Amino acid sequence: MNARAAWVIETLASACAPPRQGAAEIAYPSSRLPGSEAAWEYFDRGEAAPPVLQDGGLLDFGDGVEDAVASAFWHLSRWEERAGSPRDRHGRFTAANALADPEQPAVDALLGRFREATGLERRQGFRVVLTHDIDTPRRWTSKRSVVAAGGRMRSAALDRDRGELLAEARGLAWLPIDLARERDPNWAFQRMREIEEARGGRSTHFLMAGHHHPADGDAAAYDQVRARMVDRITANGDEVGLHPSYTTSDHPERLRGERERLAALVPAPIRSARFHFLRHDPHRSLAELDALGFALDSSQGYADRPGLRAGFSFPYHPYDLASERPLGLIELPLAVMDATLSDQRYLGLDAEAGYLRSIAVLERVAEAGGTVAILWHNDRFAGPYARGWDRCYERLLDWVVARGGELCACEDVLGSPSRA
Repeated sequence: MNARAAWVIETLASACAPPRQGAAEIAYPSSRLPGSEAAWEYFDRGEAAPPVLQDGGLLDFGDGVEDAVASAFWHLSRWEERAGSPRDRHGRFTAANALADPEQPAVDALLGRFREATGLERRQGFRVVLTHDIDTPRRWTSKRSVVAAGGRMRSAALDRDRGELLAEARGLAWLPIDLARERDPNWAFQRMREIEEARGGRSTHFLMAGHHHPADGDAAAYDQVRARMVDRITANGDEVGLHPSYTTSDHPERLRGERERLAALVPAPIRSARFHFLRHDPHRSLAELDALGFALDSSQGYADRPGLRAGFSFPYHPYDLASERPLGLIELPLAVMDATLSDQRYLGLDAEAGYLRSIAVLERVAEAGGTVAILWHNDRFAGPYARGWDRCYERLLDWVVARGGELCACEDVLGSPSRA
């Protein structure tokens, strides 16, 4: 059995109920788990052209043999995201360019075939990991931020966007009261904690420690409150992770510096990361995180669609094609992000439609017995600016609890790439 096939079998076996078998104990190829020579030749040739996607996540590599293991390798290794794949203006591979539908997880379907072939059973229960990317910890940082709010209100009026206009107008109306009480609508750490704690959960907050690009925001304003954020998050019993800045995927030397800067403020080791804008190269950036000793990444999601980017509802060790080995790092799939649902540049849904789309994705995770992350930014809890997305988050957590799921932080996943 080649190393790539062994990694796939070990990954799929780890998503089954214990006691499980290791890769060496599962016969492949076999009559119940057939192998396709054409499939592995496809990878050996390094082909970029995608194979034909069939039902149930299977791929047709040209010889008519259904090979669930090779098909899973194509999806899990992110073969279609290698150098030369199409990217958006932020340098990201998007769901629009993907062969498989992330809301119909391909590897989860292949996992079903794998269980039938091996006699391994489905895991019971599921977990949803709660995460927050703290891009803008304070809304009101200077006179410029107030002027910007006025500009957004004028733009909304010109676009006849009544919802946006009302939100900005209400926010500006509250500004004198916020300033008098020394509060800021984006400073929502306590509210997020109360929502999660009431439902038996905790979360991971990804903080920035570098600003090298306009997309990173106001460096001076972030510097002023970074230590306060760490103190508040840790006092609440939540996890602090690193949110590598926009250009770290192009300048990996910045990654170490940002980690060291944040680590100087955090009492516990920083083990979890998620790249800002989800902007990273899975065939380079994950290995760089791994080399620096990060234990977990949760950047593998699409900005333009909810669902599972690798088609798999479970944490797993990514395969590094450059070194032909699995990484020690665990990849925690990002299934749902608030911006994906709400922003006009993506789906542009209202909070009710976003809730229904979210639970449709998480229902598949629950059926698989998986563990995935969801992402809600702190400004979605920002009073008049929340636009109903704070309530959507509460309803989503209520649904998970009612469905029998567990709410946890990234670090609660560590110790095993799948649920224990």
